Amino acid sequence: MNETDWNEKVKEALDRTEFMAISTIDADGSWTCPVQFGFSEKLELYFRSLPHSKHMRQLLADNRISVAIFKTERFPGRRDVMGLQLKGKATRLTDRANVEEAARHMYGRDPRKIDYRTKIDQHLGPDAVWNFVKISPGEAWCFDSRVFGDERREIDLKQLNLKLGY
Repeated sequence: MNETDWNEKVKEALDRTEFMAISTIDADGSWTCPVQFGFSEKLELYFRSLPHSKHMRQLLADNRISVAIFKTERFPGRRDVMGLQLKGKATRLTDRANVEEAARHMYGRDPRKIDYRTKIDQHLGPDAVWNFVKISPGEAWCFDSRVFGDERREIDLKQLNLKLGY
């Protein structure tokens, strides 16, 4: 069996969509929410959210998070699907260096070619309307029915070095 090129496979899955579903948890159970995302070379994921949202309140109390990234459309002319599933730890970003890094990844993949540096200040300080969150994956899985059939394969996170287009 051929060795999977995880850099190529993960990048393909990430590039197919700009949204991911995040799941958070509290004493009442889980909560799932779709959010727009960016990513780093090492599959650290970034999203922004309102500080008072339910998932942000849950993450501040319990930073465990699960993520699903997939495009809802099947591949043209086929019934195949592809995507990623991850679980990890979420951190709300409050210092300038981390917010700058998050902004670079979030706005860097925007097709409008927004200068991320113009967006940093609106994510900083106690009056920030939006907060950035960084997800550090502990494990990740890929499903690609074109290659793996109905199985999911664990991604070797240590080997990832995704090529970013910005």
